[in-house]
Amino acid sequence: MSRYAALLVLEALTLQLGISVEKPAPHVAIIGGGIGGASTLHFLSELLNGNLEIDLYEAKTVGGRLATIKIDGDEFEAGGSIIHPKNMYMQRFVKLLGLEHSFLDDQKYGIWNGDEFVFTESNWSIISLLKLFYRYGFQPYKLKRHVENMIEDFVKIYDLQDAGQSFANVTDLLSAMNKDFPNLLQISIRDKLLHMGFTENLINELEQATIITNYGQEVDVHSFVGFISWAASGDLWTVKGGNKRVPEHLVYRTKNVNVMRNRVTKIRNLANINNSSRYEVTYTNKDGTDSITSNYDIVIIAAPLTKDQASQIEFIGFPDNLMFPGSYQITHVTFVKANLNPKYFGLQEILDGILSCNPNKTKISTVGALESVDGLVKKNPRVWKIFSRKPVESSLIHDMFSNVIEKKEIAWKAYPRYSTNLNFNNFKLHDALYYVNAIEWAASAMEMSAIAGRNVAILAHNDFLQMQGLNEEAIKDSTKKLHVSTEL
Repeated sequence: MSRYAALLVLEALTLQLGISVEKPAPHVAIIGGGIGGASTLHFLSELLNGNLEIDLYEAKTVGGRLATIKIDGDEFEAGGSIIHPKNMYMQRFVKLLGLEHSFLDDQKYGIWNGDEFVFTESNWSIISLLKLFYRYGFQPYKLKRHVENMIEDFVKIYDLQDAGQSFANVTDLLSAMNKDFPNLLQISIRDKLLHMGFTENLINELEQATIITNYGQEVDVHSFVGFISWAASGDLWTVKGGNKRVPEHLVYRTKNVNVMRNRVTKIRNLANINNSSRYEVTYTNKDGTDSITSNYDIVIIAAPLTKDQASQIEFIGFPDNLMFPGSYQITHVTFVKANLNPKYFGLQEILDGILSCNPNKTKISTVGALESVDGLVKKNPRVWKIFSRKPVESSLIHDMFSNVIEKKEIAWKAYPRYSTNLNFNNFKLHDALYYVNAIEWAASAMEMSAIAGRNVAILAHNDFLQMQGLNEEAIKDSTKKLHVSTEL
C-alpha cells in the first residue's frame, strides 16, 4: 500500500471510530495579561487539550485594567468594577476557579448638572419611580425594555461559540447576534434615541449621565455602546477579593504557560523566510537594555495597539500595512477617604453616588461611596471614588470633602474614544496573527473581552489545525469539545 493510501485509510478510521491522533503542539505568544489575554489563553488551552506551549508577555501586572488599590489598609476596585448577571463567561469563570460573588448594596444616587440635581433617588423605591415618571414619563421603562431585548439577542453568542463558530471581524460577530447590531455602530446614541422618539430631557440627563459614568464620554458615542451603558443595572456583582483574581487564576491554573515580564517591541513575519515558525517576536529584557527574539507558530495580541499607547509594537514583513487608528479615553480615578460635604453640591443630606450630566461644568464625572473588595463593614469616614477627565485639583477635593485622611490617584487609558466611525474591525490580522482588543471598538467590558478571547481562541485553533492538514469536519468536532462541559 502506498504511503498516500495509508494516510487516507488512517484518516477514514479516525473519523469513523473517533480515534484521536496526537496533534503537534504549537508555540504560542500572547501579548497582554488582562482579562482578554487570560480568557484567550484559557480557551485555547482547553481546545488543544493543553497540548501547546504559551509565552504570556505582560510587562506590568497580570490582570491589566482589572486592578485594586489599597486605602487605609483596605483594598478597593481601581479598574473594571461591575459585572452583569447575564455575563456568562465571568459567571462560569468564578465557578470554575472556586471564587465567590460579592453583590453590590443598594445605593441612593442623584444626577447633577452643576447647578441643581435634576433627579435624586428616594429611600423608597416607589417614590423614586414616581419621580422618574414625573420628569420623563414612561420613557425610562421603554428604554429599559429595549435594552433588555438587546441583551436577549446578545446572549446568543454563547450558543454560537459553544457550536464552534468564530468570526474574523467585529461586525460579523455582532451580526450573528442580531443583523441590525452593526448598524448601531454607525449612528450616535443621541440620534438613535431621537429617531426612536425619546425626549431631549432623557437624552441629555439620564443617557448622558449613564455614558459619562461608564465610559467618560457623552451622547455622541455610537449607539451600541450607548445602549450597553444602560445594561449596567440590575443585580450587579463583583468578584470577592477583586475582579483581578479571575485573570490571575486563569493564567496560573493553566499548564504550559510561561509568564514573561517583558515588553514586546516587534513582530516579524517569517513566511518568506525558510523557517518552520511563522513569526519572530522581539522583546526587551527586564531593565530594557537588551533585545531578545523568540519564534512562534501563533501570535495573539491582547492589548490596545493605538498610537497613544505607551508601548508600541512594530510590524515587519507583513503584506498589509497594519495601522490601528483611534485613541483611548483617559479617565482619572481619585480615591479619597473623607467625609463628603453635601453643601458643596447643594444637598441637605448625603447621597451614596453623584452622577454628572454636564462634566464640563461639574469638573467631575462621578463620585461614589465604595465597599472594599472583601465586602467588609464600612469604616468611618468612607472611601469615595471620583471619575474625572482631568486630574482633580487639591482645592476641589477640600471643597467636596472634609476630614481628608488619605488620597490616591490613578490615570487609566480605560476604553476607546467612541464615535460613529469604527476605527478597527479585524480579529484576524494575518495567517496566524490575531487581535483580541478589536472588540473594544464595539464596547469595552470584561465580558466583551472574554467573548473576544474565546472567538480568537477558536480562530487560532481552527487555522492551526487546517495548517496541519486536518479536514473541516475533524476541526469542527475538535472545536465543539467545550460545549459538552458546563464547567468550561
